[in-house]
Amino acid sequence: MYILDAFSYLENVATYQNMLAMLIGVMVGLVIGAIPGLSPPMAIALMIPVSFNFPPETALILLVSCFAAGIYGGSFSAILLRAPGTSASAASALEGYEMTKRGRAIQAIRISTFASVIGGLISGVVLLLLAPPLATISLWFGPSEYFLVALLGLTAIASVAFGSLIKGLISGLLGLFLSTFGIDTYSGFPRLTFDLVGLESGFDIMPAIIGLFAFAQGLELCEGDASGNISGVKKLSWNIWPKVSEIYHVRWSLFRGWITGLVMGIIPAAGGSVAQWIAYAWEIRRAKPGDEFGKGEVKGLAATEGSNNGVTGTSLVPMFVLGIPGGISAAVILGALMIHGLQPGMRLFKTSPEVIYTIMWGFLFANVIMGFIAIFLARAMAYLTLFPRGIIGPLIMIFSVIGTYASTNNIYEVWIMLGFGVGGFYLTKLNFVPAGILLGIILGPIAENGLRDLLTVSQGSPISFVLTRPISVALIICIILAIYFSLRPKKWD
Repeated sequence: MYILDAFSYLENVATYQNMLAMLIGVMVGLVIGAIPGLSPPMAIALMIPVSFNFPPETALILLVSCFAAGIYGGSFSAILLRAPGTSASAASALEGYEMTKRGRAIQAIRISTFASVIGGLISGVVLLLLAPPLATISLWFGPSEYFLVALLGLTAIASVAFGSLIKGLISGLLGLFLSTFGIDTYSGFPRLTFDLVGLESGFDIMPAIIGLFAFAQGLELCEGDASGNISGVKKLSWNIWPKVSEIYHVRWSLFRGWITGLVMGIIPAAGGSVAQWIAYAWEIRRAKPGDEFGKGEVKGLAATEGSNNGVTGTSLVPMFVLGIPGGISAAVILGALMIHGLQPGMRLFKTSPEVIYTIMWGFLFANVIMGFIAIFLARAMAYLTLFPRGIIGPLIMIFSVIGTYASTNNIYEVWIMLGFGVGGFYLTKLNFVPAGILLGIILGPIAENGLRDLLTVSQGSPISFVLTRPISVALIICIILAIYFSLRPKKWD
């Protein structure tokens, strides 16, 4: 029934208005997503006033196109400069930038583009054909599941600690500690704010990402030979289309990344920020002799890029069907949906099927357009790797400051970003793991809120409550297996 309804509205998307909305949304998303600090939610929010005079389906097509392209756009700066444009592309900076340093930037962009476009298409098909049934699955996730998903994500810390497991765990604990700063949302009590207004809201994800990766990277580039470039090569290959042999080599990594993204997208509050780390840790645990994780392993990049765009479509499922946004971007789109007089829920599929299915088709086509535009944009951005370090390093730091202030309009966040940047720079030199700190900051609030809600609903018996929920038991088994494989000696060492 849903499939027949979906295909009956395919032709609605082919109007010049809708196609132009896709094109504008994709271009805006790619550009803003590539700038550290200017995240997809900001790009979507900027497009909402533009969409006021559009028909509802055209306005929403503009916004979902911006969403899909924004997630992928963050990968450009992550791969080429180790300066993730979005929180969903932070993991891609680990392997992608190492590939760039080895002169393989174009190969990294090729795999990133293929993984992101196909991941977006798969998630779009799932959104189009299976939205109502999948929405019921998202209702199965309660406080215990959120808490356990956060714990599962934290097990990735052991996987990304390439130098020292102990230092990796210390980094993760530091991130969890930092996530407790700010006013407690439950009691309203300030925690570790030291009477500083700037700490009352805690440490946001974006200043932490920009500081730990982008600003710290700028400092590192300024430290080296000012006349040299990042990749050490003077000419770039422009064969931007992925080779069949490359896709075949990473086929299972792509598949696992896409599956991880699809599943994590359905879970509200998880999204690409969590999915990418789970997918990356999964790849490391399945590594074989000869793999070079942490030194530019293309399998790791394929998994992270597949997962973060695999999230995009399914994260819209609970929003459209239940009115529960799967992430910040979905929450902004939900606001736009209601501004245009559309009430999310199953009733929307019955009263306005021509609108909702046209939006879904628009999301699918936007991913195709994104792939073609990205090819030309990638060629231009890849030139950044040829710039002298003495130029690109200061530019990264300047854009880090501008991006942070533009995204928050708060000077305190700029100082926090600078603190993370300097701290991340020196911690990296001491072989600590900035990725572990970031994981702790991302997953700390999810774990804390999930545990508090779990203790409330379980009425003081959390263990017995968890053991009566099949998904919780399955997550516990996954956590145990993840810890086992993380502690087992790696075959590729």
